[in-house]
Amino acid sequence: MAKKKTSKNIPLPILILIYAVLLFAMYLSLSTLALAIWGDSVMGTVDSYDSRRDDTTAQENRSRTVSKGYWFVVNGKEYHGYVIYGSDEAWTSLDEGETRSERIRYLDVFPYVNKPAMLCEFDEMGEVAIIYHILAPIGYLLLLLLVIRTAGRGKKKKLAARKPAAPQIIEVRSDTDMFCRGCGNKLTEGAAFCSACGAKTQDSAPGVCTACGAKLPEEAEFCIGCGAAVSPAVPQPMEPSRAAAPARSQGGTGLVGFSDRYNCPEILAAAQKNKKSSIGCMWILVFVPLIGFPVAGLLMDDFPFGESLVIGVGIALVMLVVNLLALRKTKQPMWEGVVVNKYSKEKSEHRGGEDDNYRTYTEYTTIINTDAGKKKIIVEKDSGRHMYDYLSVGDRVRFHPRFGTYEKYDKSKDRIIYCNVCSMMNPIQNDRCKRCNNLLFK
Repeated sequence: MAKKKTSKNIPLPILILIYAVLLFAMYLSLSTLALAIWGDSVMGTVDSYDSRRDDTTAQENRSRTVSKGYWFVVNGKEYHGYVIYGSDEAWTSLDEGETRSERIRYLDVFPYVNKPAMLCEFDEMGEVAIIYHILAPIGYLLLLLLVIRTAGRGKKKKLAARKPAAPQIIEVRSDTDMFCRGCGNKLTEGAAFCSACGAKTQDSAPGVCTACGAKLPEEAEFCIGCGAAVSPAVPQPMEPSRAAAPARSQGGTGLVGFSDRYNCPEILAAAQKNKKSSIGCMWILVFVPLIGFPVAGLLMDDFPFGESLVIGVGIALVMLVVNLLALRKTKQPMWEGVVVNKYSKEKSEHRGGEDDNYRTYTEYTTIINTDAGKKKIIVEKDSGRHMYDYLSVGDRVRFHPRFGTYEKYDKSKDRIIYCNVCSMMNPIQNDRCKRCNNLLFK
């Protein structure tokens, strides 16, 4: 009996439940932090209360699950809330109609986001709870992304399994067809051409290109694979003219013209690796201040935790925006232009401390006018004047956004060539970069 194949895909109801639980857990921690930092306090009324001891071996006021309902009034409008949490408190139960007063913390913009003050004030929560609420949303977000990615892979595999396989054309040949009709050479099974003389050994199947063997759409006049005419009565297509493209040098070193290596698989793999490294650095620069400043606020008496949290979140957001803009630049289209001007200027900057603590440096500027009519400016300082020395006025250049580097059109008179992957300076005779071993754009 054949064994039934089990599906590894997550059922949709379970997937929705996982999403809901993770999002709700993120909401609990984020709302607690928001109430602690930006919330306002008001006296509310607790009208229902229950305290259940979870561990019967624990002391009377230990290991309890507390649930309470409450309401409060803000600007003449009444709001209700309900919470369940673990605590050591053990109030006496409320009789019917009995109430207690308790401080409630709420957000003025979203009054429905509210909690008892003891659950969201930093002084009441304790250091462990504060660190948990800071790190929990990050962990839940990573789990959510992992679940989304896993579900996406399962969906792709399912669609691929449903895709019908291309019909196979099976040809039956007699023994006489196993030998070439032109030279008599023995043919291998399924050979379309003779390996000895190159003669065609079998007729093409209907709907298959006679030139390259590609499958043809119905009523096609030209092959979608090689462009050959399907019917002999249809004239062969003319190859498009390439006169408009800049010609590369056909003799000598081949150093005139832009390189086409930027699109080879090896360079594309290097670009993808650089992108992953940039994304990794971005998250490090975001998480370090987001976690480091609040921890410093907990450990340092003269650094208030609320202030440290605001500073950490602010710096993390700034770093996130800066890095996202940098990653966005790598997706911009490649452009070409001409160097139109170069100049240097002496500048000075205050280095902090005393009033006369200034530093003098030289700023080198290279200006490029793009073919689209835009102006691009390269600014370098002191000894880092690489493009300023490499490019001359009148040089035609191409910018590769994947690496943020420039390529010169005419390299025939140069003694050096820059690696467009890692910006390393190499001798012109090198074919690969001596540092990263990637192909040079020649």
